Amino acid sequence: MRALLEGLYRGAGILSGICIVSICLIILARVIGRWLGIVVPSSDDFAGYLLAAASFLALAYTFRQGGHIRVSLFTSRLAETSVIKVERGVLLVASVLVVYLAYQLGFMVWESWDFEEVTSGYVPMPLWFVQLPMAVGMVVFAIAVIDQTLCHFLYGTRIPKSEEESLAESQKIELDNVVPNSRGTTHE
Repeated sequence: MRALLEGLYRGAGILSGICIVSICLIILARVIGRWLGIVVPSSDDFAGYLLAAASFLALAYTFRQGGHIRVSLFTSRLAETSVIKVERGVLLVASVLVVYLAYQLGFMVWESWDFEEVTSGYVPMPLWFVQLPMAVGMVVFAIAVIDQTLCHFLYGTRIPKSEEESLAESQKIELDNVVPNSRGTTHE
């Protein structure tokens, strides 16, 4: 089951990367088209849709890699048992919020499909098609947060940290041996 979930998160991350590359290709086509006097219709619209898709599809993968911004200044001052309690509370609240957001985005996609709404750009597209990657990304993110919450409660698995955060917490900074010289730089 773990391999399936990690594959799901990785797959969403790969799709997000494909969206970013597609944005680059669309902008490149627009720039080259401008040089040649060719208009690429709705390129701004498509780049915007792909940006929204990339943002939402990357949420779960980024969370699992510890890439989301965390405010650890507060938790770094707490005792280990308090940190675990705070993380559990945060994960419970986050689980409720992301499930609600996933539901609302799914409902928005269904409503757009039901009312047959289309985008307002030069190239009209079904709105549900544009909104679907956001809903899928939020559902995958909800699965990732619930997965992390269950693992935290059942197995004691902590919220992933970024490489930078792990490095910063692993090494103490000692200022006792550092002496400034006359130019304002330091040496030991």
